[in-house]
Amino acid sequence: MANFQMKKVQQCTHGKLWNSSSEALTLTDKKVWQGSHYADFPEIIEDGDASEFTHESVTDDADIHGSVAGLVYRRRDGTKWIVAWSNPQAENSKVYTDIQRQPVHWGQIKTNLEKRGKPKFKVTKFGYNASIEIDPVSRSPTMKASFELEA
Repeated sequence: MANFQMKKVQQCTHGKLWNSSSEALTLTDKKVWQGSHYADFPEIIEDGDASEFTHESVTDDADIHGSVAGLVYRRRDGTKWIVAWSNPQAENSKVYTDIQRQPVHWGQIKTNLEKRGKPKFKVTKFGYNASIEIDPVSRSPTMKASFELEA
């Protein structure tokens, strides 16, 4: 009898975040609903720069595999850019973004991601544009998001 191990296909979400909002953005909060809690999310995204990360969906202690998380980046003026994605194991991926000035409530972000999320999402508020997109059918998609001054 052959002795072999079944190799797990690692699912993950690759993130590319662009900032052209005239100043640096600082990561002030994050929420991981599914996937690795040890992802190396960019702490600061300089103006005119892009940052990348990979969020693994499989953790040793997880019963449910997937990459579902949210990040909050803040400008010095208090404007917050919310980036959220859902790349669950058995469903299509979707994304959600928002621009807020009030405190971020993760329950509301999760509800918005589930109910309003889609493969492409765009919002304009407070003089800024935020856009986000993801390949809905890839197991390890690249999520692209940008935050910029409104033209």
